[in-house]
Amino acid sequence: MTIYDTKPGIIQKCQICNSKNIYEILDLGHSGLCDSLLTEKGINNPEKSYPLKLLKCKKCHLLQLNYVVDNKEVFHLDYPYKSGITKTLKDLLHSTSKYCIDNFKFSKKPLVIDIGSNDGTLLEGFKKNGFKVLGVEPTNIAKLANKKGIKTIQKYFDKNTANFIKKKFNKAEVITGTNIFAHINKLDTLMKGVKNLLNTKNGIFVTESHYAVNILNEMQFDSIYHEHLRFYLLKPLILLLKKYGFKVIDAVKIPNYAGSIRVTATLNNKMTQKKSVQNILKEEKKNGFYNYKIYDQYSKKVKKIKNDLNKMLWKLKFKKKKIVGVGCPGRSITLLAYCNITNQLIDYVAEQSSSLKLNMFTPTTHIKIIDEKNMIKKQPDYALILSWHYGKSVIKNLKKKGYKGKFIIPLPTPKIVN
Repeated sequence: MTIYDTKPGIIQKCQICNSKNIYEILDLGHSGLCDSLLTEKGINNPEKSYPLKLLKCKKCHLLQLNYVVDNKEVFHLDYPYKSGITKTLKDLLHSTSKYCIDNFKFSKKPLVIDIGSNDGTLLEGFKKNGFKVLGVEPTNIAKLANKKGIKTIQKYFDKNTANFIKKKFNKAEVITGTNIFAHINKLDTLMKGVKNLLNTKNGIFVTESHYAVNILNEMQFDSIYHEHLRFYLLKPLILLLKKYGFKVIDAVKIPNYAGSIRVTATLNNKMTQKKSVQNILKEEKKNGFYNYKIYDQYSKKVKKIKNDLNKMLWKLKFKKKKIVGVGCPGRSITLLAYCNITNQLIDYVAEQSSSLKLNMFTPTTHIKIIDEKNMIKKQPDYALILSWHYGKSVIKNLKKKGYKGKFIIPLPTPKIVN
């Protein structure tokens, strides 16, 4: 089995096992890129959109998109996402360092490298615990990380970058890849680079990816967007890592992004594999994730949610109610586009004052993103929680700030709450 870097365009074969036996589970239509927001001028110009379908490989059971957009277009210089924007997300990202420290032994001043390090929030947890840290981030968010003392190289992670790091910083005892492990289309380049940089004696490679089980069980179709090329079960992850000489020694389900899987692998075959690995594999098989029925049911349920949510919003609109969106994570773009929620249905999307997305417009649906302070002043009747996966904390914070209206939770079942 040979793993290739996937070129931009239609996917013809599985990204891990190269099987052509892949089939469509869900068609979410066409959508713009979730973090390529539009200016006021841009919404009147021709706009790019791309097909968005979810496929499944019958051989290795990898879930994957049907279309690859060039990474340089997806992760452009002005990429507006900051991982440290909320305390909730900061705490979740800092849990990675705690997990590593609690479960593994390292030298006195070990090096940790985070690929796709964004604003350096994850590395902050390691730095506080005496690790040397190095981020690799291609967008201008790297500048923010460097300003707050997290050393970050502003480059794409490729062969040249890996060789430069090895020469200047030596090998790492920890390499992390949170979400980026599902983002990068050059999977062969990524894995060879990690293998080149990881200490073979006690080094660990820690990946955190949105877990396919949560996406299916909790109807998280909004997490399917062009950044996320692959949605892993543990079984295909083990197959992928084994191809490059890695042994999976631990697998843990974590709450990040409404359900992720943290997988730890090593190049040292003598390290003991924890029982959690086999336990999760058994769960996946027992619960039908290697069969077809669950995927057919998923598609039908998603279509029903689309219709139910759209009807709910239009019913409120006909009653002259003011509806706004709250939060603009990447996943919101899929939800808005697929469910036909445009600027005719909701007046605007409210974001935190520190967001880089303010005064921009959502692709495809053209809804303006404004400071949530204006929402508190205007007191709309209903707030559609687009960051529903953090729903409880979002509602609590908005109430604390003075919002008195009602909330709409779109998933996994559309509902209105006080």
